[in-house]
Amino acid sequence: MALELALLTPLLVAFMMVMVGLGRVVEAQSQVEGAARDAARAASLARTRPDAKTAAGSAAEQTLSGRRWCRRPPNTEVDSREWRRGGQVSVKVSCEIDLSGLSLIGFSATRTMTGTATAPIDTFRRIE
Repeated sequence: MALELALLTPLLVAFMMVMVGLGRVVEAQSQVEGAARDAARAASLARTRPDAKTAAGSAAEQTLSGRRWCRRPPNTEVDSREWRRGGQVSVKVSCEIDLSGLSLIGFSATRTMTGTATAPIDTFRRIE
């Protein structure tokens, strides 16, 4: 019985580490998608395209601030091709997450997470 326990313990520890790694990846993906949603909403409230880009970047950074796993400030891309009343604005947010503590079990040291969201522009909003 002791031999079986000694053989199975490393497998159980490795399984738990894999579950922690997958949990970290899922949590990071959820946070990045939330940041994209917040950035799209902030961009849709702006009056001009440059203001939309600034607002989206600021919203994404605020949403992801305090997250230690994001190695650099998030990269924000704003698609404002349909910038008009009743149109929409799309935002893509990317963040490189740190998985270096889990490289022992096969995870790469970093992974890029991407979230995309689209928000409508109000039909009664004055935009430029």
